[in-house]
Amino acid sequence: MSLAWIPSFLHGPIAAKFDLLYINGSIAVWGWYVARSLIGFFVGISHWPRPWFVRGPLIGFIVMFPLTCVSLATPGCGFPCMFWNLVTGTTIGTVVAGVAWLTTGRSNGCVTATDA
Repeated sequence: MSLAWIPSFLHGPIAAKFDLLYINGSIAVWGWYVARSLIGFFVGISHWPRPWFVRGPLIGFIVMFPLTCVSLATPGCGFPCMFWNLVTGTTIGTVVAGVAWLTTGRSNGCVTATDA
């Protein structure tokens, strides 16, 4: 979950961009951090696709995609923000799935008869 906060140290969503649109930017920005935090959860509970190196990036991309559409619609943000948020989501998904694979030796969290 701590990986989700790394983009905030580098750049992350800027609340002021949303304040200009007359919405509470600090609340809107939390959406990105919650989505990034959920990447690890979804990687952990899913078992499709089976290979961790496909599942991690795919889930990271899918979880971040709806919010990146908001980035695309935000004046002063657009495609660069969309692109970099998808990159961070995909990277976080890859790292989470890779660390899980390294620590457990399994490609997913499901225990099968062959694991017992």
